[in-house]
Amino acid sequence: MNQRATKLITQDAVGAFLRKTLQPGGSVCLGGLFKQNRPVALVRELIRTGIGELLLFSSPGSGYDVDLMIAAGLVAETFLPAVTLETRMCSNFRDAVENGRIRAHAVDALTIVGGLTAAASGLPFYPVAAWHGSDVTKINPLITPMVAPFGGETLHAVKPIRPDLVLLHAQEGDEYGNIRHLTTMTYSDALMARAGTKVIVSVDRIVPTDAITRAPRATTVPCIYVDAVVELPFGAHPTGSFPHYSIDEAFIDGFADISDDVRRDPAARPRLDDYLARHVHQPRDIFDYVDGAGGYRRMAELEREARFL
Repeated sequence: MNQRATKLITQDAVGAFLRKTLQPGGSVCLGGLFKQNRPVALVRELIRTGIGELLLFSSPGSGYDVDLMIAAGLVAETFLPAVTLETRMCSNFRDAVENGRIRAHAVDALTIVGGLTAAASGLPFYPVAAWHGSDVTKINPLITPMVAPFGGETLHAVKPIRPDLVLLHAQEGDEYGNIRHLTTMTYSDALMARAGTKVIVSVDRIVPTDAITRAPRATTVPCIYVDAVVELPFGAHPTGSFPHYSIDEAFIDGFADISDDVRRDPAARPRLDDYLARHVHQPRDIFDYVDGAGGYRRMAELEREARFL
């Protein structure tokens, strides 16, 4: 009998996995939503690889991690329905679009979900009727008019979105790549995993496989859709990973303050470069990163906050 192969990789192996999977001009899709379950530690590792000119997709709501990638110069084109820090703007995204450094395509949430569904289902397109009367149909590069084969209704077809690489973060997983989100807020992560060519998931903790098999319905992304899993405690920081830890709003605001200053005055760019050095390039591992982000005292505060949400 063949021994079952583990999909667990070490922190040190993540960079090699990303470089092997992705080339300049490739496509990346990020999981989570707005400030929850974003794969920020994996994004930092992606930035460190220096792979640029990427086409960037995300779940319908994105923010900090996208703005970080753009600040680092990795992104050429975006297909993002929303890029926001919710209470703040993503100044790096805005500045890059306004000055022509990236091309931001106008897409909506239904485009992303429809395109991922088509790819996940092995279909050449996904039909949508909801855009009747909308100007989305005039400028969206991923859709085209079609006539329904039954009844002749005019619809729109969404192209499949099959990213070269999908980055996800969840609370738990086992060594074989069975993933568990510990809330009902899995967003479109499972759909992305089915649609992606290669999928890597960071988890806050690796759990024994028998814990997975004892509660099979708790698995949100089965191992057949996962190529690699890595244990990265606080891997979503500064976004939240409920119920383990809440959003670090102060940390996000610090980044936003610097980014706003750079957008107003490009001479402030060294401050942003220093931020990238301190929080992306210099940390040797997740533990170094945590030390530079307030240490385990701050992480404990975020854990306590999550218990009262």
